[in-house]
Amino acid sequence: MSHHKRGIGGRRSRAVTGLLALLALALAPGAAQGAEVDRDEYVERAEPICKTNTEANRRIFKGAKAEVRAGELKKASTHFSRAAAAFEKTIEQLAALPRPASDEAKLRKWIGYLEAEQRYIARIGKALAQGDRGKAQMLSVRLNRNSNLANNTVLAFGFDYCRIDSSRFS
Repeated sequence: MSHHKRGIGGRRSRAVTGLLALLALALAPGAAQGAEVDRDEYVERAEPICKTNTEANRRIFKGAKAEVRAGELKKASTHFSRAAAAFEKTIEQLAALPRPASDEAKLRKWIGYLEAEQRYIARIGKALAQGDRGKAQMLSVRLNRNSNLANNTVLAFGFDYCRIDSSRFS
């Protein structure tokens, strides 16, 4: 009989220990979001998202430059509107990624630049739709400046597809 008690007590003890271990894991900081990520893991998760957007933009912007040169501004505007919508979704995906704690402020700033980028793209589309080439050019200059700021903010990350490079769409 004493053997039976030890067996039950041993099982109960292991079960309680296991439950306590699970509870400790569940209550650990970041458990709900997964383990802390480092910079390399962040880049590894972000790059496929950016690659998808870059490839979509190649298709979206195909022919846009020629349309602007030919004075077909309204037709060209649709490229920018579509790109702005696609980029908005990309930014949402990037913003949802877990970030390294040590890079939180830097990545928040970068996401802010990306959001500004998206707004500039949309505003260029609107300017073109209104036939305002001058406004579109001015916004394009601002877009380029913003792209440089975004890239400089995350230079140390070594991004390829998440680095803004407008020449990819020419």
